[in-house]
Amino acid sequence: MKKLLLLVMQTKSYSWLLAKIIPFIRWSMYYTSFKGSEYHKAYELLQPGDYLVSIDNKKLTTLLIGGEWTHAAMCVSKDKQFEVAEMTHKGFTKSTLFDFCKESDRIAIYRCNDFDADYTSLVVEVCKSFEGVSYDDQFAIGVKALYCSELVYMSDFEGRLKVSLEDLAGLGRPYISPTGLAKASNAVCIYDSLIK
Repeated sequence: MKKLLLLVMQTKSYSWLLAKIIPFIRWSMYYTSFKGSEYHKAYELLQPGDYLVSIDNKKLTTLLIGGEWTHAAMCVSKDKQFEVAEMTHKGFTKSTLFDFCKESDRIAIYRCNDFDADYTSLVVEVCKSFEGVSYDDQFAIGVKALYCSELVYMSDFEGRLKVSLEDLAGLGRPYISPTGLAKASNAVCIYDSLIK
């Protein structure tokens, strides 16, 4: 099954579906359940260098990715213009925290125990340097193209998060998932919208 999956992933049809169709399929035409009050709590706590994970329970990608979390991004500022760097089907995307939250039912913010001020600045700059990089529809580790959780993983260039590359997607090769980021042994959850 893994071999068949990897063969399908190498087709142009798969790449087209991943870019043009799959990101837009939701099992509901209504909004996500994320509330404005939760956004304000998250914004108050968020700092550059933090990373975010999220899930939209009604998206097809949630079923395909699996795990507790299905998307990840990194906070690069709190300037209300470009606050969150994401890899989406469009490639490197400059978002705000609001943009990230409005497409989620639940989010969490994580902070690395070993990101001091100097290293945090460097991580943010590395993350921003990926602007222009395309989306990695092959989910292969490397910086030529990136997927969402890989953007966070590669920004931490010294590996201080201590993230497991456990193959939660069943690709038969190392893979960093949003759930894997949430399980990083050297990070702490500072906010989870599910926990009141």
